[in-house]
Amino acid sequence: MEIVAKLTQMTSKLIQVIGVGVAASTGSALAGDFSADPIPAPASGGGDWCETLQDIGTVYKNKKNPWIQKIKLFGRAHQQWGYVDGDVGGNDFSGDGDELRRLRFGASIEFLDGFKAVGRANFERGGFRDASIRYDGFDELYLQHDFGDVGAFEDLTIGYGRYKIGFGGEELTSSKKIKTIERSNLNNYFSGDRSTGTRIQFETNDIDFTFGVYTTDGGSETFGQWEKGEAYHLAAEFKALGGDVTLQGLYNDSNVLEDETLGYEWAVVSSYETEIGDFDLFTNVTYGEDHDGEAVYGVVIMPSTELIEDKLEAVFRYQWFHSEAGGINGTKRYFREVGGDNAVLGALGEDNHTVYAGLNYFICDHNLKLMTGVEHEVNDGGLRDSDSTTLWGAVRFYF
Repeated sequence: MEIVAKLTQMTSKLIQVIGVGVAASTGSALAGDFSADPIPAPASGGGDWCETLQDIGTVYKNKKNPWIQKIKLFGRAHQQWGYVDGDVGGNDFSGDGDELRRLRFGASIEFLDGFKAVGRANFERGGFRDASIRYDGFDELYLQHDFGDVGAFEDLTIGYGRYKIGFGGEELTSSKKIKTIERSNLNNYFSGDRSTGTRIQFETNDIDFTFGVYTTDGGSETFGQWEKGEAYHLAAEFKALGGDVTLQGLYNDSNVLEDETLGYEWAVVSSYETEIGDFDLFTNVTYGEDHDGEAVYGVVIMPSTELIEDKLEAVFRYQWFHSEAGGINGTKRYFREVGGDNAVLGALGEDNHTVYAGLNYFICDHNLKLMTGVEHEVNDGGLRDSDSTTLWGAVRFYF
């Protein structure tokens, strides 16, 4: 065990060094002579600004270079505003506020024909009604190696570091491309926090598998320690029933005091995406148990369609979220933040229903878009029932 611990510490330090060195390596690549396969310059006369935005992050690419094959910079900035009108047990409240929802920057380096280092940091630290900007730790930071095809395993990749587990169909979709301004309350319960661990990915028989082992220690700004419990995650993605199916399972052997990243003991989830006529249909069913053995489960149904091709999209979402323990609260953004203690402490219930309707306008695909939505939420089965209506507006940008 001492050897494993030492290897883990050495790997963690190596990845941190690589994360810090991403910027330095990027600068070296930009300054050096890497002209064998340069990135094409935008066409004269300005060219397509949207295409330039989508491609600008790839600052270097040369598969023939034995040392560094690709360097990519990326970032996202998400600003949003919300207004809530609601009540808890007959006590009305209302209010609004804005938020710098996400501000992240990072880089990835592909090197030595198979290695890839990825580091992305958070710089939003203010929260609701506070636009403070400063470094707030890593969102993800990991090192992986692509071994190619090994026996029956195609594209075998093994990595270690700080990961987003991506449990559930909504969580698997990056915040850059989600169709609703906020993910559902059900998703947020099971998504957990960033976790440190080892991840293995491969394909076999047209099924993409992901297996991960993670510590439930939250860590500080980078990696968690392994003195506490562990969580085991398995996912399989494949095509069936005329669409894309994802099945996942997660088991957490930590007790409630050791668990700093998940908040439940085990869960399974099934996601399905397909097209029906002019509509894209997403469904997600989740079932699990909290640390007291009480069942927690729910369903999300989300159809969407383009009103104007590649420009305007309409989205509808229904969510039902049930807890036998009766510990469900209303959505954090912005029912709890506007309602204050009245909403946080008084609205716990067994059933949470939400209905969302929104429009997304794509200025440059998902790289630059405007989003608006309205959601009605009902929470019942507790000491005091609550309901609220939230109106959202958002600007989403990434490169």
